[in-house]
Amino acid sequence: MQNPQRDLPVVLTALATSRNPADLRTAVKKFYTHDASLHHPLRIVEHGPNSRQKILGMYEWHRIISPDTTTSVNAYMIGKHHVLVAEVTQYFHVRISPFKAAPSRYIIRVALQERDKEFYIYSQEEFLHPMDLMNSVLPPLAPLVRLAL
Repeated sequence: MQNPQRDLPVVLTALATSRNPADLRTAVKKFYTHDASLHHPLRIVEHGPNSRQKILGMYEWHRIISPDTTTSVNAYMIGKHHVLVAEVTQYFHVRISPFKAAPSRYIIRVALQERDKEFYIYSQEEFLHPMDLMNSVLPPLAPLVRLAL
């Protein structure tokens, strides 16, 4: 990315909604450092040699489980030291689920690293409220999670 403030919302959307495996591979290779990390409530990939391949595996699993995911970046800001925070709404529908997809809100924190006048994702953290996590997995149970909170 040359201009993260302009490009990152498009990148985040493309990564989450890519239906074509080749496009997904290209995007992960183009936008992540080879030693990037990704922390998600259901899976963590730590920094390390070829950790980008593990991140690609996470996105491929996501694409297979929910091929019709839609994502919109509602708001974002870029802070000091090339850190960007975005609020994202995602409709994640598990392929075999008979239930309608429900919106889940994420807060995504991305740390960028500059190399050769280009910016790459070095670390990504995704934060979800427990109800939003349940909306992603099994939407009818979200009210029960709300009661438990």
